[in-house]
Amino acid sequence: MTKKKKRLLWACIILSAIILLTVAEFLYSNLHLTVSRYTVRSEKAEGAFRVVFLADLHGREFGKDNGRLLKKIAAENPDVIALPGDIISQTADDDEVERMCSFVREAAKIAPVYYSLGNHEYNYMKANDTDLPELLRQCGATVLINEFAEVEINGTPVRIGGNLGYYRQPFMTIDDPELRREELAFAEAFEDTELFKLLLDHIPTGWLDWNKKDREPVDLVLSGHYHGGNAMIPFTDRGLYAPYVGWFPPYAKGMFEGKTATCILTTGLAGGKGVPRLFNPPEIVVVDITGEE
Repeated sequence: MTKKKKRLLWACIILSAIILLTVAEFLYSNLHLTVSRYTVRSEKAEGAFRVVFLADLHGREFGKDNGRLLKKIAAENPDVIALPGDIISQTADDDEVERMCSFVREAAKIAPVYYSLGNHEYNYMKANDTDLPELLRQCGATVLINEFAEVEINGTPVRIGGNLGYYRQPFMTIDDPELRREELAFAEAFEDTELFKLLLDHIPTGWLDWNKKDREPVDLVLSGHYHGGNAMIPFTDRGLYAPYVGWFPPYAKGMFEGKTATCILTTGLAGGKGVPRLFNPPEIVVVDITGEE
C-alpha cells in the first residue's frame, strides 16, 4: 500500500471515529437519564427527608407514557416530588397537555407533587386561555403560584412555596407590573417564618447571578430554566449560554451555597428552544435534607 493510500485510510478511520463518537454523545445527552445527588444540612431538619425534583421537560417523553422517567423517580423513594416549571412547552397541543397530566397523575402515586409554573406554562395559558393550575390540581398536584403550603415531612415542619422568579429586582425587564407586585408580596410573606423554607423558583437569575442567595433567608431554592446552557463544556459543570445571562454563564448546574440561602440548579430534561443537548444528559435531581452533624 502506498503512503498516500495509508494516509487516506487513516483519515477515513479518524473521521469515522469522530462521527461515531459524535452520534454516541448526541444520543447520550438527549436520551440517557442521569441522577444527580445533593445533601443539604439544616438545624431545622428534625427528621431527614428526600426531595426529587426535575424541571424543563417541555413535553418530552422518556419511554412510553414517561415510564422510564417515572421508574427512575420511584426508585429514589422520595418524600416529595418538586416540579419547578416548564413541564410542558408554550406551544403544547392537546396531546402534550394530556402527557403532562398523565405524568403528574402517576408521579402523585409515588409521593406528594408540588408544582410551580415556569415561563412556558404562563405563555401557554396566555395563548390558550386555559386554567392550567386547576387542571394540574385535578391530576393530583399541589400548585403553588405566589403562595405556599405548610406540611410536616418525617417530623420536620416545612413551608413549601412556589413562584416564577421572573419579576424580582434588579435589572429584570418588567412586562407585567401586577405579577411583579404579587411576587414581591409573596416573597415577603413566604420568608417570614422559622420553619424550613423550600422554594420552587423556576428562574434562578435572582438567586445566583444577582446574589439573592446572600440576602434572602430561604433554606433551599430549587430552580431550572437554564438547561445547563444546552451544550456544556466537556468534563465541567459550565454551560455555553443561559437566558438573561449570556455566553459562558457562571452558573449552569449544581448546588450553590450563599450566606442566607442555598440554590440547587438542574440542567433539566430537554433542550431549550428545540436546540439539542450536548455533553449535558437529561437530569433528575435528588436532594436529601438532614440535620446538622
